[in-house]
Amino acid sequence: MTTHPPGQVLAHIRSVQPSLLPAEQAVAAALLEHAEQIVELSSQQLAELSGASRATVVRTCQSLGYSGYQQLRVLLARDAGYAEPLTKPAAVGPAGMVADTFAQVGRAVTAMTALLDEDAVVGTVKAAAIARHMLVVGNGLSAPLAQDMAARLSAIGRPAQAPLDVIGQQIAARLLGPGDVLLIISGSGANSSTLRVAQAALDAGALLAVITAFTRSPLAVMAHHSLVVGMGELSFRDEVTVTTRIPQTILMEGLIAALTEELGEKAAQAKALALEVISANLDE
Repeated sequence: MTTHPPGQVLAHIRSVQPSLLPAEQAVAAALLEHAEQIVELSSQQLAELSGASRATVVRTCQSLGYSGYQQLRVLLARDAGYAEPLTKPAAVGPAGMVADTFAQVGRAVTAMTALLDEDAVVGTVKAAAIARHMLVVGNGLSAPLAQDMAARLSAIGRPAQAPLDVIGQQIAARLLGPGDVLLIISGSGANSSTLRVAQAALDAGALLAVITAFTRSPLAVMAHHSLVVGMGELSFRDEVTVTTRIPQTILMEGLIAALTEELGEKAAQAKALALEVISANLDE
């Protein structure tokens, strides 16, 4: 039975929503939209808001991991006491919109890591530190992040390959073996090309770690270590179309910091050499 620490229930619902049946997704959407009023709503009222039956409401709560609607309602009421008051003045002009974006990220920090599993973080860092070979893959909006992550890994003495071509990714993954690591960055966790890369790596016996925004996405289910981070207020549609990759970027920064610590002197030597190269390319 799911409980979740304070402040994590809505993040859990949002992360699991895409994996639910269509009627259950409608109930989950109503839960998210009317979260502040749930404590006052009966299961029948929620059913009417979502266009579903009362039985579907109960089944949705159980699919989310709760015993039923009553447990979920109590936990949402508990979380309301932990939520920061939301004051969101209308942004005025370009400068106002930029400032509002920073404010939105600041408000979302707690929600970003609500579903991040400590064991998955530790397992990913330790596996990367001792891996024979490391491959980083991202496609679509996640492709630039994969390139950046591979460059950062190489700069701390953990050389990594990040091919851009989807066929090249699959070939590189199939050439991995036991003791190697594939790190995939995918907000949706459902990109078909990326899924084929993941399966190729698993067939080769490599360890699969995934950075994603949804706990039950196909990639998360396949992974040995699933690192789930996301902006608290975004839907699955937002995540696969226009959304930011800020949570994934921050997580990458944290992983690099943790891996640098894990590698110790090896990382220090690599960073010193990198600084030599950078300094040689800077003009007066």
